[in-house]
Amino acid sequence: MSLLTRYIIKEHLAPFFFSLSVIMFVFITKFIVQYIGKIFGKGLPFSTVMEFIYLNLAWMLALAVPMAVLVASLMAFGRLTADNEIIILKTSGINLYRSIRPALLAALLLTLIMTWYNDQVLPEFNHRARLLYQSISRKKPTLQLEEGIYLALNNFQILVQEIERPIGKKLVDKSNILGPEFSEYSQLDKLRRITIFELVDKNLQRTVVADYGYLYFDKQRAQLVFTLFDGEIHELDTRNFAEYRQLTFARNVIHIPAPDLVFKRSQDQWRGDREMTIAMMRQRIAEYEESIQKEIQAIRRYRNAYLPSPNPMRADTTPPVRHLSPEMQRKLRYGISLALSKTQTSRQQIIAHTNNIDYFKKQIYKYQVEIHKKFSIPFASIVFILIGAPLGIRARKGSLGIGMTFSIGFFLLYWVCLIGGEELADRRLLSPFLAMWLPNILVGTAGVYLTYKTVKEATFIQWERLPRALQLFFKGEEAATP
Repeated sequence: MSLLTRYIIKEHLAPFFFSLSVIMFVFITKFIVQYIGKIFGKGLPFSTVMEFIYLNLAWMLALAVPMAVLVASLMAFGRLTADNEIIILKTSGINLYRSIRPALLAALLLTLIMTWYNDQVLPEFNHRARLLYQSISRKKPTLQLEEGIYLALNNFQILVQEIERPIGKKLVDKSNILGPEFSEYSQLDKLRRITIFELVDKNLQRTVVADYGYLYFDKQRAQLVFTLFDGEIHELDTRNFAEYRQLTFARNVIHIPAPDLVFKRSQDQWRGDREMTIAMMRQRIAEYEESIQKEIQAIRRYRNAYLPSPNPMRADTTPPVRHLSPEMQRKLRYGISLALSKTQTSRQQIIAHTNNIDYFKKQIYKYQVEIHKKFSIPFASIVFILIGAPLGIRARKGSLGIGMTFSIGFFLLYWVCLIGGEELADRRLLSPFLAMWLPNILVGTAGVYLTYKTVKEATFIQWERLPRALQLFFKGEEAATP
């Protein structure tokens, strides 16, 4: 590796990792804001929350790397130009193609690494993230009793009029709770004037009232345990209101099942398209193509059975229909009715098989889009070098402002084309290959044009025509021209 190659690559490293950190921070912040109401407030362990964020870092990294390459290229070549190092290279007989080549080689290596990453690492992380999110979604929020407000839980309605929270309250060690005989009530909130409505079945209503009591959650049995004191139990049969029972108690324990309050991890072997490797998706495509052939064969069988060729049909073999007896007319009407019924059934079957073929083709397009996406997004690193290098050289400024401005603009253009192409491919209005590679083709063509203009030292951005505020922002040599 030559000295120039090492120097150009070294100039890209610091901006790349810095911009990558900033972009990842933005992604993580947006992700936390989006899911804050879905993962927080459910009593999840901190390690589980961090695991959920960690697993979602995989797709963030896949999107952030190409964008970081664009910012790094803009800032690196902008600094080289601002310090007149590009001019020194030109006077030394080294053209811009030679100066940009090390960055392209590094981008090519990064493309290969990210392609492997998207194929082998990202699907597994996506699969684990989906399972964890399903587990989190099924868990109900942490139980919170509030004074004077009903709490609905399964078949129970719970009302507490007053809650006494002890000073210096200790945390309850649930591992020491072996059953309802747990007696360290000093560690728990004291509940006063408790009312519990229980609908045993549609014909039996039970109401429990108590002067005071305590509540704790037994994680081992996944149930709430109410220990009540000095109360009554009222039972009413709605079928016969004369059947009424009243019991008094000095101490009573009620167990309320609450499995949804316990966090349980899901186990699922099914994988979506974004949770599969390329080999898995190609195998699934082969299965769908085989299913399409089976559907086509089924349609052909119905066609051959109910739509025979007209060649064997001859006029002289047609039985005369004149002067038919009533019995023959009845049989003829029955035969016509039976033929119409079979034809209608065959028509419905053919429509069903056709719909199946349409569904299989949509699935094939979906998997093909995902396969091409695993290659096209990493390839954007090479495309963005072709964009970033000439813009960095012509801007003559290695600041973060110009880097973020141009990178966000081109990356948004790239991303809009990518999302639009995927939508068109899902509707089968565009081939999966063209849908996923069109952004690279468009932005790459612009990059080649900008690189060519930069090598030829032709002006492609009229800085003097920009508003004065933008000229002061960029502060480039061309922008300062009056």
